[in-house]
Amino acid sequence: MDPVPFENELTFETHRQNDTVEEFHQSYEDAVTDVRATLGKSHPLWVDGGPVDADEQFTVTSPGDFDVTIGEFAAGTPDDVDRAVRAAAAAFDEWRHTAVEERVEIFRDAVEELRERKFELAATVSLENGKNRTESIADVDEAIDFLRFYSRELERHDGYEFDTGEPTPGQHCRNLLRPYGVFGVIAPFNFPIAILAGMTTGAVITGNTAVVKPASATPLIAHKFVEILTDAGLPDGVINLVTGGGSTVGQPLVEHEDVAGIVFTGSREVGLSIERAFQDLGKRGPVIAELGGKNSVIVTTAADIQEAVSGVAMGAFSFSGQKCSATSRVYVHEDVFDQFLSRLVEKTESLGIGPAEAEETVVSPVIDDRALERYADICEQAASEGTIHTGGDVVDASDLPDGRYVEPTVVSDVPHDHALAREEHFLPFVTVHPVTDLAEAIDKANDSDYGLCAGLFSEDESEIETWFDRIDSGMCYVNRAQSATTGALVQAQPFGGWKFSGTTGKFAGGYWYLPQFMREQSRTHVRGARE
Repeated sequence: MDPVPFENELTFETHRQNDTVEEFHQSYEDAVTDVRATLGKSHPLWVDGGPVDADEQFTVTSPGDFDVTIGEFAAGTPDDVDRAVRAAAAAFDEWRHTAVEERVEIFRDAVEELRERKFELAATVSLENGKNRTESIADVDEAIDFLRFYSRELERHDGYEFDTGEPTPGQHCRNLLRPYGVFGVIAPFNFPIAILAGMTTGAVITGNTAVVKPASATPLIAHKFVEILTDAGLPDGVINLVTGGGSTVGQPLVEHEDVAGIVFTGSREVGLSIERAFQDLGKRGPVIAELGGKNSVIVTTAADIQEAVSGVAMGAFSFSGQKCSATSRVYVHEDVFDQFLSRLVEKTESLGIGPAEAEETVVSPVIDDRALERYADICEQAASEGTIHTGGDVVDASDLPDGRYVEPTVVSDVPHDHALAREEHFLPFVTVHPVTDLAEAIDKANDSDYGLCAGLFSEDESEIETWFDRIDSGMCYVNRAQSATTGALVQAQPFGGWKFSGTTGKFAGGYWYLPQFMREQSRTHVRGARE
């Protein structure tokens, strides 16, 4: 056990407990106004401690309002990737020899600036990717937690260096973990500061250097995070930011001969292609990847139905289901199936759909046109091969800005083995299936290539223990009404999955995350004259 418990940065919950929620809302709304006034600027790459212009730029607009231009961003090229990797490689030797205490101090200083700019960063996330106010502030909170927890862990383990004694007289032994070199960090749009910060910190605080590629939909918040690390004293070249597309930045980064490892969060297809590229190129460094989920929830006859409805609705539809942890399939005992389904439909229809900045919004805009196309496709399939109980349409309301709004969708009568119930959609879409007993439900929940998150609603302790014992999932939640499968906290609920949901079996925000960025070395030094 740790001598001092880790305390998470829970901004909204703290305001709620202190009865200062109105103060929270005012701070957020003021920040939205301030951030809006700064949007639309041009942003270069950041390489070796300074800005680098590119020949071309791409424009980012808010998914919730196409009239809001987030900014113009440098479109990196393979040559830019090479320049950034060379800068990171040149900075590596000095950085890996920087004392653990100095590295930790930089990241702790960055935490203070993250806290100081918390509402600004949350407003930036909302405008850039469409996440509502409570989820955006939680995104920033999680970034703070990652920096604090990884700083604490590196310090607590003395940089992962151990004196292992003298197995024989004069033979002194040490065991330590050493950084690999340059890491490529490839981040997703859905947690654009939390996941980017967590992956980057994991790579850099352990003595590696990094080239960071944010999602093309969310480059502004990445710029702000790199700015914060730079202001905190991170040396030139230790972190480099290259914005742009997957083929022009992501792939050259993976394939660069001086990139020793990749840390990635995104689709299974892309993650596995990164692994194959490393194998084909003979690279021996790690690919630390989180690859999505098809997350199940089971509702038994011993469940509190109202709690189950709340947990499933929030797990499936908050941020429009654009989370790898989102609830996407529900197995309900046939005796309570109709009751659960009718209440879920009622709850779903009560959820606010709108722009991120609106206080009542739960179902946010989807991120891009490809998401809209996927939504239309799966809803068309559901209408022809199942039953849509609510949702299924794009929202075109006169009181909403011009953005990408869709209805949260509840579907039944789809076979368990249908693609709608097996493939990850990353959209506000959930299938509900009747089952005869807990055993059938667990078998069907486990019958998936993914094993990220799973939920159970039951008040029966024997059912709970059976489920915990048999469920094939990295993250397991029982009776979580606030969200059946989403909302993990750093340290308390390390985030990661089994099967094709991840590549390492070691979870972000957990005690075994940092060692993945290092390799072990055993050192033996024989002292004294031989007899």
